[in-house]
Amino acid sequence: MSTKWLDTRQKVVAYARKLQAERLVYSTAGNISVRVPGEPGLLAVTPTSTQYDFLEPEDIAIIDLDGNVVDGRRAPTSETPMHTLICRRRPEVGAIVHTHGKAVMTMANLGWTLPPILTGLVEATGGPVYTSPYSQPETDQMADFTAEALEDRGATFMRFHGLIAIGADLEHAFHTASVVEGACEVFLTIKQLGVDVEELPQEQVDWIASYWRAQFPGAPEPLPAPEPKPYPGLVR
Repeated sequence: MSTKWLDTRQKVVAYARKLQAERLVYSTAGNISVRVPGEPGLLAVTPTSTQYDFLEPEDIAIIDLDGNVVDGRRAPTSETPMHTLICRRRPEVGAIVHTHGKAVMTMANLGWTLPPILTGLVEATGGPVYTSPYSQPETDQMADFTAEALEDRGATFMRFHGLIAIGADLEHAFHTASVVEGACEVFLTIKQLGVDVEELPQEQVDWIASYWRAQFPGAPEPLPAPEPKPYPGLVR
């Protein structure tokens, strides 16, 4: 194995283990891809059918945007077409994190939308998280059928499947996946309580979401903060 991409591979291993530590994946489910710094036509991708506990840098495949393996001792994730197609079509995306946490899988099964219920959620996703139509695993559908929901958002639920989170880099993509899982838990808890789920005022959503957009190269600066004011009806 070449040592050329060692730093990138080590980073993918570290974040794959973080996925497991935060219970965002189980067993061999989920996957990660990240663009190789300085080589945007290459991705470092988690391998197929490999337990995260035992991942080593040598297991992380280096592939091109057509899915061809450039280096690595294991085959890349079987969902490689999703990663390569998204990155081919969206050069601003630097990393993709695909998770199978309990809360996001619940939302994916129900086909629900996660509304902008928390400031941290909006900062991580750019607004509500929608459920994309069912796409057959290991096919181009995983990129095609999620494209609309990811146009101006950091994440989407994949119907009957899990979550895709995107970002300018791996730190942003992982942060989004982690925050969405927690926000889903909050949302589902509120629904169980039988009370109305209240959302942030649109003015606040627009402002906070501008910070999510600012992560991408060439994006405009975040919007100026609105004038602080009370928002009637938000306090019970």
